[in-house]
Amino acid sequence: MRGKVLGLVVAGMLLAATPVNAMVLSVTGGQNDTIPATFNPVGFPGGVSVGDPIKVFDSTSPGGGLTLSDNGLLKFEYYGKEALFVNFFVNGSSLFSTATSVVGDSFLAPTAAGTVPFSFLTSGGGGLSATNGGPIDSGLSIAFADLGNNSFLIMFNDIGNDRDFDDLVVKVSAVPLPAAVWLLLSAFLGLWGMSRGVRHGARSNA
Repeated sequence: MRGKVLGLVVAGMLLAATPVNAMVLSVTGGQNDTIPATFNPVGFPGGVSVGDPIKVFDSTSPGGGLTLSDNGLLKFEYYGKEALFVNFFVNGSSLFSTATSVVGDSFLAPTAAGTVPFSFLTSGGGGLSATNGGPIDSGLSIAFADLGNNSFLIMFNDIGNDRDFDDLVVKVSAVPLPAAVWLLLSAFLGLWGMSRGVRHGARSNA
C-alpha cells in the first residue's frame, strides 16, 4: 500500500508542470449591452474599451450569471470604482470595499462548480444587494465583460442615476492548478486514511 502511495507522489512530482485547465468560467443569460463612454473607474488598469460587449443582469433578468464548470480556484482582484455610495463585493468571508480597497488588492477562493457565489452590497437606498444568479434589488445591476484567458470583468451599478457599470469593478480569473496538486492530495489522503486504519486496528486488538 505504501509503495502505491509513494508512486502517486512521484507521479505527481513528474507532472507538476502540467496544468489542469478543465474548469471554465462562462456567463449565461443576461441582456446584451456595451461599455458606455462614461465608464471610468478610478485606478482602472485596463482590459476593456468603450463599446466592448457586456452581459447585464438586473431585477428584470433573474437567473444565469457567472458560472464555473468544475471545482477550482478563482482569483478576485479589485479594479477600481467611481461611486459616492460605499459599495462592497462579498465572496464568503472575503470582500472588497470602495472605502478601503485599493487597485491590486486580491484574494483566492476555492469554488465549487456551478454559479459563482458573490454579491454586491451598497449603502445607497437603505442597503440594497445584487447577487450573482439573483436576486438583484430594483435599481441595481451587474455586468460582465469577457477578457479571454478564462477571466471576466465584473462591473456593478449602485442605486445612483448613472448606468455606466463602474461603481465597483472586480476582475475574476480561473487559476490553473498543476496535476501534481490533485495527485499529491490523493496521496496524502491515502496516507492519512491508512494511518487511521492502523490506529483503529491497534485499539481493537488492545
